[in-house]
Amino acid sequence: MNRTLLMIAMFCSASTFAQSPVPVINNADIDGSGAQYQGNFAVNQAAGDLQQQANARAIAAGHNASATTEIRQRLRTIVDPNMDARSSIQGDSFSHGNGALGVNQSAGASNQQANALRISTSAQPQSIDDSVLMQQNVTLLYNSDPTDSAPGYRQVTTSDQAFTGSRGLIQLNQSAGVGNRMANTLSVRVVD
Repeated sequence: MNRTLLMIAMFCSASTFAQSPVPVINNADIDGSGAQYQGNFAVNQAAGDLQQQANARAIAAGHNASATTEIRQRLRTIVDPNMDARSSIQGDSFSHGNGALGVNQSAGASNQQANALRISTSAQPQSIDDSVLMQQNVTLLYNSDPTDSAPGYRQVTTSDQAFTGSRGLIQLNQSAGVGNRMANTLSVRVVD
């Protein structure tokens, strides 16, 4: 009789361990933040794994001034794309602000986002060089779109009140998913 109970207990616990894993849910939410910002304002928000985000600003003034930025992002990773990912900017976030705003928001895995701003005033004319460019590289070791199952639910939302009434430069990268690459670059050179 004891052996029978032991065998039943073993089979019941084995079926408990064989259940599918809990689904991964990545949510990045901004709600009502950054309203009435002034000057240089940068936000990086990420939910998930292996996210790379950068906000770079360079301002130079002078006889031979040169403002440079360089952003290099590289990922080589194994990612399970079966996840739910959601990014949202709600309410009056970043509204009625003034200046240079850089927002990177991502949910998921292995996403790269960059915002770069370069401003220089000088007495000497300058040519645009390669430092204005960004380098991003994501190598997913497995295909991110499996044919045997759905990759999960992905959603990106922005409130109709977000960013309203703001003045200046607004750079926004917003993503949900796996292996997304996004960049915003502005370079201004003024000869005085």
